[in-house]
Amino acid sequence: MSSSDTAVLELQHVFKEYPGSPPVPVLRDIELVVRRGEYVGIVGPSGSGKSTMLNLVGALDVPTSGKVIIDGFDIQEMNDAEVSALRGQRIGFVFQTFNLIDGLTALENVCVGMAYAGTPRSQRLERAARALDRVGLSHRSTHRPSELSGGERQRVAIARAIVSEPALLLADEPTGNLDSVTGESILETFSSLNNEGVTVVLITHDATLAASLPRKVTLRDGIIVGDTAHG
Repeated sequence: MSSSDTAVLELQHVFKEYPGSPPVPVLRDIELVVRRGEYVGIVGPSGSGKSTMLNLVGALDVPTSGKVIIDGFDIQEMNDAEVSALRGQRIGFVFQTFNLIDGLTALENVCVGMAYAGTPRSQRLERAARALDRVGLSHRSTHRPSELSGGERQRVAIARAIVSEPALLLADEPTGNLDSVTGESILETFSSLNNEGVTVVLITHDATLAASLPRKVTLRDGIIVGDTAHG
């Protein structure tokens, strides 16, 4: 099997319910495979189950039944420490709200996760500088979030997400707080990273945005109702 055929993410007959009388079904029999190097948009209206799917594919929650396999690891067979390590090493998260630390520079914000992981300072700085360069922001590395535009802050967040070379880059409504022009530039950044081989899963309610991506998976009422990978 070539590296491009390797599954980075697999959901096998995944069901998710929340407690209640009766239990509330949110995801029902989800089957999804994302292979290395893909760029996938998961789209659906409010209430479709996108947030629940985000929590599952980001190893933030486990399914009621079925399997979630990330880069070959079945998260249900791992303890909390192992799942936490998996998230830190193999998943990069980009959120709508940037989640940057105000008192740190762009370079220092990109370094944060590596500091928790115990990476030596010289390596942190070198890798963070390289990540900022990949998103076109080297010239703003000493600026703090308050000195950056919304688009620049989101690119810092993307650099932070890719600095450890994760198997999967997971973006949750990454253009939601940006104007349309800035949002387009962020999508171009994701496309550029994908062209370099980064596997991207972007979760959005924006059908037009999702339709512009190489593959679109449509979620409605907790069921996958469309997947352009399958025609």
